[in-house]
Amino acid sequence: MSAVIMMMAIGFGVVIEQTIPAPAFIGFARPPVLASVAAYFALTHSAPAMLSAALLGGIISDSIGALPPGGSTLAFAAFGTVLYYYRHAVFSGKPMTNVFLGAVIGAGVPLIVLFFLLFSGRTPFCFQPGLFILKLIGTTIYGAFFFPAIYFLLKKLELMTGVCPSDDISDDIHATN
Repeated sequence: MSAVIMMMAIGFGVVIEQTIPAPAFIGFARPPVLASVAAYFALTHSAPAMLSAALLGGIISDSIGALPPGGSTLAFAAFGTVLYYYRHAVFSGKPMTNVFLGAVIGAGVPLIVLFFLLFSGRTPFCFQPGLFILKLIGTTIYGAFFFPAIYFLLKKLELMTGVCPSDDISDDIHATN
C-alpha cells in the first residue's frame, strides 16, 4: 500500500508542478513537489522506499523538465539519503522544522542540478546568474510552503489508509514501512 501511495503522490506531484505558473520574476521556478515527496519518504519510511521515490521522481522530473537524465535523481537521492540517516537526530515533526527543511530542499535541488550540469558540460550558453539567483529564491519560497503541506497530507493519507501504524500525527519517525 505504501508503493501505491508513493505512485499516487508522484503522479499528483507532476500535475501540481506543471500546473502552477512559473513567472519570470522568480526565475521561472517550479515548486519542488517531487523532491518533497522523496523527502517525505526519507523521513517516514525505509531506505528502499526513499530511494525508489527519489529514483522515480527524479526520472520524471528530468523528463518533464527537458534535462539530461540523472541531475534531479542525484539531487533527490542526495537529500533523501541525508534526511534518512539524520532523521532521528534532527527531525522533530514540528511545522517550523518542516518549513525549514522545505526551504533547504527548495534551494538545494536547483544547486545540485546546476553543479551536475556544470560538471557534465551541458550548461546552456544563455546561463544567466541573475536569473538563477531569482530561481533559487523562488524555489526556496515554494519549498517552504509546499513541503509542510505535502508532509501533512501524505501523513494523513497514510493514517486514513492504515499504512501508518500510529494514529498520532506527531509520531513522525517510523521505519516499519
